[in-house]
Amino acid sequence: MATDTGMRSALRGISEGLAVLPEVRDLLNQLNGHVRSMSAEVTRMRQGVDSLGAQVVELNSSVGGLDDQFVGLRGDVGQLEHHLKEVRRSLNPLATALGGVGRLGTIIRGSEGGIARHE
Repeated sequence: MATDTGMRSALRGISEGLAVLPEVRDLLNQLNGHVRSMSAEVTRMRQGVDSLGAQVVELNSSVGGLDDQFVGLRGDVGQLEHHLKEVRRSLNPLATALGGVGRLGTIIRGSEGGIARHE
């Protein structure tokens, strides 16, 4: 008898465990659907990243050598700045003479009391 009760108890436990299997199956099917969806999305994102990588390579090849041009341009602007300072310095007496002519004098003098800089 004791073995009968033990066997029945074990069978009942197995039966209760088996009862949840359909619910587990449904949950696994849902997870599988989500994984498929995410896998497709990851594939699309990977293609996008690869496309961006190709565009960056193309952009880098297009701007290659610009830094050399900017170095030269920086030097040219530096030389131009020197000449502009000379022009401002030579026009200062004119700005001082026009100082009392109202608004025109204010525009020419600018806020620093010298020739206005329009950049």
